[in-house]
Amino acid sequence: MQLAFARELAEPSAIYRVMDTTLVPAIVRVRASRKGLFAGQATFGRSASKTEWVYGFKVALVVDPNGVITAFGLAPAASDERPIGDALIASDRYGAYYLADKGFTGVEWERRWLEVHGALVAAIPKNGDRRAWPKADRRWASGKRQIMEGVICQLKDFFGLERHRTKTLGGLLTRLAAKVAAYTCAQRINDSLGRPLRHLADLLI
Repeated sequence: MQLAFARELAEPSAIYRVMDTTLVPAIVRVRASRKGLFAGQATFGRSASKTEWVYGFKVALVVDPNGVITAFGLAPAASDERPIGDALIASDRYGAYYLADKGFTGVEWERRWLEVHGALVAAIPKNGDRRAWPKADRRWASGKRQIMEGVICQLKDFFGLERHRTKTLGGLLTRLAAKVAAYTCAQRINDSLGRPLRHLADLLI
C-alpha cells in the first residue's frame, strides 16, 4: 500500500531525489549489553552531530522534492552507507539523479550506480577530497537536501520513529514499515484535500 501511494504522490517531473540515513536507538544504551536483545544485529553508530553514540540501527530513506518516501530500509548503525545506498537505489528503481551526503561518496560506488542502476549520485565529497565542490554548489545541494531533514523530523516527532518499543528485529522492521505507511497515508489525505503534502500537524491532532 505504501509503495502504491508513494508512486501516486511522487512528482513525476522531479529531476532528483534525496538519499540519507538517520540513527534510531534499539534500546537504552545502558542495557545494550543485555544478551538476546538485538544481539548480533544492532551496533553502535555516531550521531550526525558527533556528540553521542547510539546503539541501534540506521533507517535509510529516499524522498522526492515534496517529501514523499519512495524507498526505505534498515541497517546496523555502524554500517557503511554506500552498500545501503546500493540497496535503496535498487529498490527505488528511479534511474535518475540522487543527492546524498558525504557518507555515500566514492568513485567506484558512483560508477556502479550509474552502470548498474542508471542512477547518477551527487554525493558531497569528503573534506580534503580532490573532487571537492565549489562553495556555491555545496550550498545549493545543502538547501535541496533540507527536505530530508524535514521528513526525518516528522517521522520522529509525529510518528514516534525512535519510540518503537520493540525487542526483535522483525518487530522493528514491522514498526518502521507501519510508520512510513502512516506518514504516506497522511500525505495522501492531504493530497485529496488539496493541501500541501507535509502539512501534518493539524491533520494528526
